[in-house]
Amino acid sequence: MTRTNLRSLSLARDHNKSHLSKGQKAFNTLIRQIEKRCARLSAWEAAMPAFHRKYLSEFAPLEKTSIDLRAKLVHRLDQAYGQKGLTKSERRTSDLISDLAGELVAQSDDLELKTIYNRYSESDFDSEAAAKLDDMKSALEAMLGVELGDDVDMSSPGDVLQRAHAQMEQLQVQDALETLARGSAPRQTKKTPRQLAAEAREQVEQAELSLSIR
Repeated sequence: MTRTNLRSLSLARDHNKSHLSKGQKAFNTLIRQIEKRCARLSAWEAAMPAFHRKYLSEFAPLEKTSIDLRAKLVHRLDQAYGQKGLTKSERRTSDLISDLAGELVAQSDDLELKTIYNRYSESDFDSEAAAKLDDMKSALEAMLGVELGDDVDMSSPGDVLQRAHAQMEQLQVQDALETLARGSAPRQTKKTPRQLAAEAREQVEQAELSLSIR
């Protein structure tokens, strides 16, 4: 991560605050906010190694235990559901079984659990997952104004973002060539390559945030 060198910035002299302009006061306020956020970032970066060690040594084993126990519960409920003598209310556990199995399959892609999910949900897990990826692809294409193509790996955020970035750059080049072919000025104020690159990075970051949230 590239950090801004705050040494090049300093507060406007405030020994006589009544003589500071409105812009100088606003500048001082922004510098203080930046310093506070940099301090918080440094504290977080310092805490990250300890957090990772604690996660790997304590939380990861607990998470695995939780997954194993929930998987056993799904199998036990599946076995009990097929037995005779269950009441109508007891058979309503089919929704619970499909929900639990769906969550676990999304985490582990267990084939047995996937079969259980398909049976109780009366659906197909793989088809549902493919439909969700198609919806995500359509949403990203609409947001970015590009076509990602049929061969893009929607399960790989890196592949999606790389394809989106390449498509945006291609569209910018095509727009520039069309402008030159018309022999007219661009539809908007001409932007420098640095500005175009910054806009492309911002769009890609928005797409990455969208993928992370999903």
